[in-house]
Amino acid sequence: MSSVHRILTLLAGSATRWFGLPGVSMSGLLGFVGLIGLMGLMGLMGLPGVAAAQDTPALRVSATLQAPADVRVGATLRLQLEVLTPTWFTQPPVLPALDIPGALVTAPQGEGELVRDTVGGVSYSGLRYTYVISPTAPGAMQVPALSVTAKVGPGGQVASGVSKPVSFSVQARTASAGQAVAAGKMDVTQAFSLAPDPLIVGGRITRAVTQRAEGVQAMLLPAVALPDIPGFKRYPREPEVTTLDDGRGGFVGGQRIDRADYVAQQAGAFRLPPLTVRWRDGATGQLAKSELPGRDVTVASAPTVTPPFSLAEDLARLRHGLRWVIPSAWLAWSAGLLAALVGLSLTWPWWQRLAVALRARAARAAAARRASEAWHWRAWRREARTQSPELGAFYRWLRVAAGARDLRAAVAPLGAGARQTAATVLQDVYGAPQAVPAWRGLLAKSSLQWRKAWRGRQKPAPAHGLPQELNPAHAGRTATAQDAQGRER
Repeated sequence: MSSVHRILTLLAGSATRWFGLPGVSMSGLLGFVGLIGLMGLMGLMGLPGVAAAQDTPALRVSATLQAPADVRVGATLRLQLEVLTPTWFTQPPVLPALDIPGALVTAPQGEGELVRDTVGGVSYSGLRYTYVISPTAPGAMQVPALSVTAKVGPGGQVASGVSKPVSFSVQARTASAGQAVAAGKMDVTQAFSLAPDPLIVGGRITRAVTQRAEGVQAMLLPAVALPDIPGFKRYPREPEVTTLDDGRGGFVGGQRIDRADYVAQQAGAFRLPPLTVRWRDGATGQLAKSELPGRDVTVASAPTVTPPFSLAEDLARLRHGLRWVIPSAWLAWSAGLLAALVGLSLTWPWWQRLAVALRARAARAAAARRASEAWHWRAWRREARTQSPELGAFYRWLRVAAGARDLRAAVAPLGAGARQTAATVLQDVYGAPQAVPAWRGLLAKSSLQWRKAWRGRQKPAPAHGLPQELNPAHAGRTATAQDAQGRER
């Protein structure tokens, strides 16, 4: 043993130097050597060992359907989905969504149930999840293969598994079942509340019926009919539908509360009728029912309350000095104004078009007025009263009044006196400058005479008359005007 001990000590030191380990104790080395020997021995004897564990799937998924022998419409089935692994979960499994045509499916809401199993000598542990299935139509139905993924093992590797499909058949509900539903356990209770108690005319009595069913979806519980009662006005409320769980999110059943308020309309003795709620027992398959007793109520007349003070007098005292008297004329004017506003709003597009047309017409009238001879004549008179040497307004008026662009051509038809006056004015304006310009007054006085002559000569042209320059009757006058223009150039 001493020699063996020395050999093992030497191996431990060599391992420390070769692999850079901080140090290996004698007990650790012995355990390592024993593990290697055990694995070799298991390999020689054909026992399941490391190789078998490596071939084990990292995730096993199985689906089991728990259903009664006679599955009918409205029954509740449980599909248990087990997700197992030979190692451990580093992340919760990702469950698939389940959708079955013709059935109402509720996915698992809470934590899964811990389960353990041994398959082929390999221990598995995992979680069990429950899907609740409630068929709403008869026929053959199938739960498809469900694929689950999860992270398992020390490295958090992603593993997946697929369950096998499950099929089942749903039978139609019998006519005798009526509105019954299949339930494992059914509790039906009722409660009354009066306001006030004892009841008077105008008071209210509320009747509430509660159904608690195990293994039944809350929305599949039928409504309890709360009938009308003579002497009362019925006001039904919205039902309260609640899913019952086990405190950890696991599905247990459903609860439905139907309420109605009955308001007393008259005094007297009345009776609320009894109610019967029917369902089919899930264990025996037999029809069952719950009888809810009625209740006798007495409605008293509403007491007459005499106030300790006169409300009419107090209101009159409060309104004293605050009365408003509206004259009838104001009402008439208000009605007329309201009618005018209504008419204006109805005819507003027409008024807009009228305003646009009036603005366009005013613009055309202003343009015609600015292009008229009278407008240019007033502009020239204002210019003549100034000392400015410019004659822009004069020539614009001359072009409109005489139809000529220069003074000599314009006064040529007016005779020798007018031509001489025009020549004198042009000589004074464009000749040598004078100390006191006298041409402006002469031109202003002469233009007044010329305007009268031109306005007297203007006559409306015949409908089919020739232009003035093409009329033989004015040939000599046109030639004289052209000669005057030539001389002026």
